[in-house]
This record gives sequence, structure tokens and C-alpha cells, in this order.
Amino acid sequence: MTKKAKFSAGVLAEVHPAGTGLVSEHLQAVLEVSRALMREHNLADLLRLIAEGTSQVMAAERSSIYLVDPDRNELYTFVAQELEIQEIRMPIGTGLSGHVAQTGETLNIADAYQDPRFDKGWDLRTGFRTRTVLCTPLLAQTGEIIGVLQVLNKKDGRFTGYDKHLLSAFASQAAIAVENAQLYGANRKQFESFIETLAATIDAKSPFTAGHSKRVAIYASRLARAVGLSPELVEKARFAGLLHDIGKISIPDAVLNKPARLSDEEFALMKSHAHWTHEILRKISFARSLRDIPAVAASHHERLDGRGYPTGATLSQLPLLARILAIADVYDALTSIDRPYRKAATPKEGLEILRREKGASLDPQLVDLFARQRLYSLPRN
Repeated sequence: MTKKAKFSAGVLAEVHPAGTGLVSEHLQAVLEVSRALMREHNLADLLRLIAEGTSQVMAAERSSIYLVDPDRNELYTFVAQELEIQEIRMPIGTGLSGHVAQTGETLNIADAYQDPRFDKGWDLRTGFRTRTVLCTPLLAQTGEIIGVLQVLNKKDGRFTGYDKHLLSAFASQAAIAVENAQLYGANRKQFESFIETLAATIDAKSPFTAGHSKRVAIYASRLARAVGLSPELVEKARFAGLLHDIGKISIPDAVLNKPARLSDEEFALMKSHAHWTHEILRKISFARSLRDIPAVAASHHERLDGRGYPTGATLSQLPLLARILAIADVYDALTSIDRPYRKAATPKEGLEILRREKGASLDPQLVDLFARQRLYSLPRN
């Protein structure tokens, strides 16, 4: 635990007339909410949890959390408006929260409308009436101000010195959760950028595969979502789609770009890309939840009847994500681009071919779902 997070019941009891009993209750509430915060990595959802948890712990009507964007010298937060989450920004130094972000000072305001730093604009837009305000900075492990936690309208009067200490305790936990979420988000963004760049590089090896992996990833994630899979499995379907053809890096350009049908020998060489997809991907250190991506990505040419490659797996051996990926890959290969020996199929023709392959090659229920929900429909560029 960091120095700024070390708060004991005894310390808080010194500033609360009720003694250690009520203080222990409050600290228990802080710890319970903090445990929930540490499990959340999505930044927008985390800010919502912090706001809800702060209002609960502080017995307040409303709470807000703002993060510092040092590159733009702004505070920002996410708010739910109608059916979407919107980002709200303001310059540091504006309003009470902006003052706290600028100075690091904790503010306890008994009457917001009497304080010249208070911005009434949000109240006017929402109809909410701010009365009392308690506002404290969020401090990173380095001591840098990374955000502001603001609590509005104490339900039983004004905020006290005890409330200030209690909010500081909660802000310490919230700051740790925010730092973790920001680090997680940065790592995830870096990983996704790496995966997408890798996929685009492989697709660029051939004029017949431009954008193929990206489209397969879209189809696969749509179908996974339509089946009702969890967000984590939908993400896995997307990554497997992006990476499924990485084994083509091992195929000579003369074979990959041959403007005619392949010979038997060349086709055997081309088929080996699925094996190499697995071999290449298994050398990547995936997170625990993504460790089966090499097997899923390499299985996009397997068939339910066991006549596919590279392993000849049958229906009982093929996981759902592999069956999803196979449909995405076949449909895009049929419909995406003209080849010297055949023209690209229309969507209707592509769906008809998928239907003919039901049972022997492709999962019948997944094919029907793909067609019924028009998951193949992509927006025009």
C-alpha cells in the first residue's frame, strides 16, 4: 500500500465525534468499493463506479471524477447522455474541479453559488442544484495530479473535516484504480496496434488479399456477438480473424500471387500456411485469456467432416470460435475481389455457396445466423 493510502480507523476517529465504531463502518465501505474498482479495467466504466462509490461512501447526492489530459491541459470525464457515453472536457483552472487540478488544494465549499470559481453552466443545463461541494485531487504514485474527485450536496448538511479525510482515503484507492486502468488501456492499445499492423502487412503481400484479414475479423466478431458470446470471446474472435493468415509470410510470392490456378504442388504449399499460422502465433506471449488464439486462427480451413487442414479435425474437435472463423474466411474469400481465374461472387452468390457447404464443411446453424442477421453487410467506403 502506498504512503498516501495509509489511513486507519484511529486517524479518522480523531476528527469524528462518533468515535471508531462509525469510522470502521465507513472504512469498510471504502474497502468494499475499492475492491470492486480494482477489478474494472474499462476507464469509462471505472469512472462511473468511482462516482457511484463515492456518493455511497460520502452520503452525497452526486459525485463526479475528472481526469487530467496533460497534453491538452484539460480535464475530461465521461457522462451518459441519451443512449451513448460522451466525453466532456474543460480547461484546467476552470471551475472548482479545475482549480483543484491546478493547485492540488482540497476544497470544502459550504455554498457553491457564493464562490466565484464555481461554474453554474452544468446546473443550468441539467436542472441540478449544487449546494455544498467537497473536491480533492487524485494523486499518482509519483505525487502527480492525475484527476479530481468531486462530491456534491451532503445529504445531512455540510461536509466536515472528517468527510475531507474520508474522501482523501477513498481518493487514494480511486487513484490507484485509475492508474491501473490507464496502464491497461495503453498496453491494450499498443497490442491492438501491433496486431492490426501485422495483419495489414500480411495482406499487403498479395493484391488478392488486400483488407482480407480486417474484414474476416469484422465478420467473425459480428457472428460471435450474434451467438451471444461474452465480450472477451468476441474480442478473441476478432484477434483470431486478424491473425489467421499470418502463416502466408512463409509462402513464396510467386505462389501467393500466381495469376492462375495453382498446381497440386503449389496448392499443397499454399495449404501449409495454416500450419505456419499456428507455429508463428504460438511464439507470441498472449495474455492468459487469449492463449488459444494460435489454435483458433490456424483452424480456419478445417471442415466439420474432417477433410480440412492442417489437422483434419472434425466437428467434435472444433471449438465454436474456429467454426465461426471458417465462415468469415470463406465468405470474404468468395466475395471480396476478382481473381484471374474467377470473378468475385455477389453477396447472394456467396451466401448460396455457404449454404451448400452446410454440414460437410461449415456449421449449419452459424451459416443460417450469418445470413439471417445480414452479418455480411459492410458499409461502403
